Amino acid sequence: MRFQRKILVVAMALAMPWMSANAQSAADLKKEIETLKAQLQMLTQKVEAMGAQAGNVELVQQVNRLEQKQELAADDQEKSGFKGLKVNGVIEAVFSHDDLARSNNFNATSGSGMGEFGMVQITKESQDGEGVDWTLRLLPGNTTSIVHEASISIPLNKENRVIGGLIPDYQGYEFVFANANPILGNQLISHNALFDVAGPTSYAGLGMSHTFANGMYALKWIVGNIDPGYDVDTSNPAVPPVPRTLGFAARGDWFMNEFSYVGLSLAHGAENRNFDVMAIDGGYTHGDWAFNGQLSSGTQRNAAANGEDAAWTGLSGLVSYRVVPRLQLLARADYISNQKNGGGTYAYNGASGSASLQGADTYSSGLGLGPELDSTGNVVDPNVGSNLTRITLGTNYQINANTQWKTEYRIDQSSGYNFLDSDGVTYKKSKTAVAVSLLVSF
Repeated sequence: MRFQRKILVVAMALAMPWMSANAQSAADLKKEIETLKAQLQMLTQKVEAMGAQAGNVELVQQVNRLEQKQELAADDQEKSGFKGLKVNGVIEAVFSHDDLARSNNFNATSGSGMGEFGMVQITKESQDGEGVDWTLRLLPGNTTSIVHEASISIPLNKENRVIGGLIPDYQGYEFVFANANPILGNQLISHNALFDVAGPTSYAGLGMSHTFANGMYALKWIVGNIDPGYDVDTSNPAVPPVPRTLGFAARGDWFMNEFSYVGLSLAHGAENRNFDVMAIDGGYTHGDWAFNGQLSSGTQRNAAANGEDAAWTGLSGLVSYRVVPRLQLLARADYISNQKNGGGTYAYNGASGSASLQGADTYSSGLGLGPELDSTGNVVDPNVGSNLTRITLGTNYQINANTQWKTEYRIDQSSGYNFLDSDGVTYKKSKTAVAVSLLVSF
């Protein structure tokens, strides 16, 4: 481009003497100069256009090379199996104090009965949702099973998918793991009483999920084994294996608008453990306020403390208010009515919290359930169980997008003297616990 401009300058210099020699007058000379200026401007524009065109060609070549590199990288990613692969997780370091145990616990996984385990989740999503999606969720530190979910989802069309594998229970408004997203996780450190003792925890089987009316309604169901870990007393190897509990579980949701939803869920088990659990839950979130509620009811054959059928009804409610964008105040109230046949729920029947045994150990789990006891620890009536009430207050401060600082104060109240003090002698009707935690998610 510089060479072309030099040619123009030289041409102009050679033309100037010829113009001066042939000019007849000052007017003619001025006219010729103006004409030459116009020609020079036109030629300059052509030269600049040529230069710009050359530059564009080079830019286009660079863009093409970058696009080729990007396509090659995408092809390599797809061939390596990393396309659509996502990894996220959370861990909650907890300090807790229980007034009955009189112990101070620092725990990086569960907080000694308060909070949950760290979680790592790996998901593989196919492009445009047209293929098989799978999820693997791990709970490091969980003594029962490190695998919390190992599921697949196969689309039949836009509204219907086949689901299968190990799938967590979907009853109620709380999730098993904590998460920085207030919609997807447990905002307090501990769980509500219904989550802890009044319903299933996992299903292993096959089913389907459906959506209707552009996502306004959703339904999912599964047939398979329900909580297979409850079917065998692992503490006694002499006990012969028993059939796995075969059952059916389903949940339907109605998303009324962007702020509120209502869900209905049920679980039925047969073969080994025979039970029925039903729950209705809902939520409303708008502005700084959020409300969640759950009503559960269930029965389980031969699961009460006196060996008869257990029956329970429970209610839980959670309200939260965001004082400032980063600080959230929370309050939760739980109640379980559990008096029939000496007490018993799905996950607790008076035998050290085991769901597969019956017995008289009504207080070692610290839940406050089982037959009502008097102040000396004697059973008042073996056919009357205790009711449980929980009140939980807490705060949740969002340090940044991935970090939360939580505090919690919880009171557990039993209708009987069903809490045993650490001295092994004193029986109480209530216990209190405090906890703080630091939660980091990615």
